[in-house]
Amino acid sequence: MDTQETPPQVRLRDVWSVYMKIGVLGFGGGFSVLSFIRSETVERHHWLKDEQFDHIVEFTAFSPGATTINVMAAIAYRVRGWLGVLVGVVAVLWPSFLLILGLATATSMIRSPWIQGALTGIEAAVVGLLVVVVRSLFLDLPRKKVYLIVAILAGLLTLFGLNPAFVVLLAAVSGIFSVFVHRRITAAKAKRPQLPK
Repeated sequence: MDTQETPPQVRLRDVWSVYMKIGVLGFGGGFSVLSFIRSETVERHHWLKDEQFDHIVEFTAFSPGATTINVMAAIAYRVRGWLGVLVGVVAVLWPSFLLILGLATATSMIRSPWIQGALTGIEAAVVGLLVVVVRSLFLDLPRKKVYLIVAILAGLLTLFGLNPAFVVLLAAVSGIFSVFVHRRITAAKAKRPQLPK
């Protein structure tokens, strides 16, 4: 993540309003909400650049806990420090808390075919949101063919039951190895004598 640039001046009330909006409208949870977070913090409010947002997502993949909360806490810390983290986390969590509290007191409603239909529609939308997030992350990768193989292998290992944290660690090691090999090849090509034309 680029730490040399000074993040834009962001008011705490802006953090509160943006994060509360994400908390209210960010259906699906997990990676499906990342495209919404990107649209609000990068494209609409310009708190981060695309590359900075992608780096935050990559770094928080190593952190325990919910990825969405980790990403949002990292963004809030970048723009407003620890106070921003506190305000942002409270703003994004309280709508879900109230919704779950309400649903818990009306469990009979969940059996309604109308509610079941709404939940199925939301589930389908989450799939579309995940596709957008995966596409965005993939387009930012260097040497796409190499990392496409890593992505496929990571997916297969996860399907076969390997711990996701271990899969991420293996992917990190493969990325380091790829950079090492790429630099060696580039250095070897630079040392080759140029043939006269």
